[in-house]
Amino acid sequence: MARLRAALTRPRDEARMTIIEHLDELRSRIIKVGVVFVAAAVVAWFFREDIFYFLLAPAGDSLHGQLNFTSVTEAVFADIKLALYTAFVFTIPVFLYQAWAFVAPAVGEMGRLFTYTLIALASSLFIAGVAFGYFVVLPIGVNFLLDWDPERYNALITSDRYMAFVTRFLLAFGIVFELPAATYVGAKLELINAPLLRKYRKHAIVVNALLAAGLTPGQDPFSMILMALPMILMYELSIIIARYVNPVSDVPELQEDYGGEEDERPPERVGGERDL
Repeated sequence: MARLRAALTRPRDEARMTIIEHLDELRSRIIKVGVVFVAAAVVAWFFREDIFYFLLAPAGDSLHGQLNFTSVTEAVFADIKLALYTAFVFTIPVFLYQAWAFVAPAVGEMGRLFTYTLIALASSLFIAGVAFGYFVVLPIGVNFLLDWDPERYNALITSDRYMAFVTRFLLAFGIVFELPAATYVGAKLELINAPLLRKYRKHAIVVNALLAAGLTPGQDPFSMILMALPMILMYELSIIIARYVNPVSDVPELQEDYGGEEDERPPERVGGERDL
């Protein structure tokens, strides 16, 4: 906390920037992100067929490599959404860099090494979350749901519903895996530490379960459990990261917890003294 207070109170050139100058900088960074996003979307449009089959692969043979549509424009808009979704994923590193570059002056000098480490960590974790959801969780969840009692139900899956489910599912996993990166920033600023995270571990488990229920596109408890487990693992990884980035001792907390429980009884009498 001392480092953060010093950074916030240190006179800086950025502190003398006017509101208009801050807005101009924000607009400039938004334009840069927008240019990259549009360029990525144009490139993704030419690979929309490959992206389609890539997202359809977790369903295996359940959908026979095809999706249905119920309106005239649904197929076209489904391909547009695929291109925009792909562009969003590939724009994440640029967005994170521009966002951090805009807010970094408010928390003091962190240096280029910290910035590059943060962007690399956050981008890698997001991609790892999407990959984990795609290769591990999504095939299990989709096949479980599509093969539910086939004697009574016949799956008629539309492109709009399937792609919305898959993309939201993968985005949710990418966001969940960002927790260690957020912990890295908080520990670097001395806002959180490992003892604090361990203290609220039980609370975090309950919050993770609620978030899993809200982030999971499907309403089945099976998908919620598959998302809640990685969230708990990410929390445990965050404790390890906080331990090494912001190392503190547990002794002060123990002293604070037990400092008021000292024995206040009067000292024992010596020499066989007796009360009169």
